[in-house]
Amino acid sequence: MPVLITAGLSPEAYRLKRILAIDEVVFADQSPLPQIPGSRSLVIPPYTSSSFVHEVLKGCLDLGITKIYPLQAGEVTELSKARSLFLEYNVKLIIPSEEWLKNHEPLVKGSAEDITVLEEGTTVAAEGVSDTISLNNETGVFSGATNGQNTEYCLYLIEDAGI
Repeated sequence: MPVLITAGLSPEAYRLKRILAIDEVVFADQSPLPQIPGSRSLVIPPYTSSSFVHEVLKGCLDLGITKIYPLQAGEVTELSKARSLFLEYNVKLIIPSEEWLKNHEPLVKGSAEDITVLEEGTTVAAEGVSDTISLNNETGVFSGATNGQNTEYCLYLIEDAGI
């Protein structure tokens, strides 16, 4: 089953695809993506649009997408509000819990040194990480930056387009 990665025009989206090592990836962005042989894409409205959540869900259902990896802070915020709607349709949002999001506001772009993809606290993919991280059953794409002997984790995001 395919997965959806947003910010499809960004290098971060293609890095995440490589880290996940998944063949069936649909890239989504607000602008049409260049046609690359063997790849699929989806044009979605900006996260500020009232139809954003519904258009993303419709695209997922049309394409058989089972997981969404949002890479913009605004997308994470809007999709987290509709978490139960996506679960009703068996589409898993790869974003942290409401509690984690509240405790880590504002959502900032993470350092790209280390990237770890967690699903319910279990590492499913990683790049540049020497140790397995533990973030209490969290789900999401996290980046880590070492600050002395401590490693701080935040979401792996691109800068929002200032919409």
